[in-house]
Amino acid sequence: FNLLAKECLVSHLLRLYVDIEFTGSNTQFYDKFNIRHHIGEMLEYLWSIPVHKESWKKLSNAEADRFYLKFLNMLVNDAIYLLDEGMKRLPEVRQTLEAMENAEVWNNQPPQEQQERESALRQNEDALRHDLLLANVHINLMEYTTVDITRAFLLPEMVERIATMLNYFLRFLVGPERKKLKVRNPEKYGWDPRKMLSQIIRIYLHLARADKDASGSFVTAVTRDGRSYSNELFLEAQSIGDRFRLVSVEELDFFAEFIEKLQSQVEVDEKEDEMLGEIPDEFLDPIQYTLMRDPVTLPSSKVTVDRATIQRHLLSDQTDPFNRSKLEIKDLIPDLELKEKIKSWIRDQKK
Repeated sequence: FNLLAKECLVSHLLRLYVDIEFTGSNTQFYDKFNIRHHIGEMLEYLWSIPVHKESWKKLSNAEADRFYLKFLNMLVNDAIYLLDEGMKRLPEVRQTLEAMENAEVWNNQPPQEQQERESALRQNEDALRHDLLLANVHINLMEYTTVDITRAFLLPEMVERIATMLNYFLRFLVGPERKKLKVRNPEKYGWDPRKMLSQIIRIYLHLARADKDASGSFVTAVTRDGRSYSNELFLEAQSIGDRFRLVSVEELDFFAEFIEKLQSQVEVDEKEDEMLGEIPDEFLDPIQYTLMRDPVTLPSSKVTVDRATIQRHLLSDQTDPFNRSKLEIKDLIPDLELKEKIKSWIRDQKK
């Protein structure tokens, strides 16, 4: 192997993935997905080569809370956007195909309306193939890398984003709306919901295993996702995984343990919420309206927010959300007095 390639190839591809966000072109939003698709395919190949895999792991540890965190944020943004677009198009494609199957009704439409609907179908099918192709590359990358790379995923500013993304995908795949996503010849569009479900389950498992010796923040983040989390979805995923042998017996057993931990965490959170009662306004994060654990003051607007909340914001937008002035993580001012007041209040409530 070329020494320069061993040291730099993976890191430069990852940095290109990030830098391509802004090309200066008027089509930059769409251009970036095509370029990142090719980058993703090259990265998957490089992961299979030990020397490049080690280089990748080394970079992810050294830059876990800096560059690699930024890369993960963009990876998650892309995955959510692409899969969301795909999930919107699948029912539209299915509806038109079902209408075309009823020849009598279809042929009774005016010729112009038929042509318009057929043209819209072709456009939807092309866009669906594109969205799912790119989404699959992103989910593949998360699945194989989380076997060995988890530190950046579990940082306070990222763990909630990862958890809500996985829950959101799980709701699509096993929730009550999943029947709308069935289409004839799904392979024509690159749509394999069983494979995607197996990948999502494995990402949950990889992060849950890594978090066993950490703070337990992943389990907490999964259960506190009020938008998509429900115990029923996880039990349904477990049932489908077992029925179709989507993962190994060992993985399925660990997934069952993970579900039990989730339910236990829900019970713990409910007891804590009951114990704490109504939270004073000064202790609430003004963006998330949740209890602050590590309050920091923004130097320009002088607003106090929770550190994890503002760090998540700064991953995508390096401005103060209250007045749009430039803001970086290093500018945050810890509010130690308020932090101690919050700790004291929690202790009093527990008594």
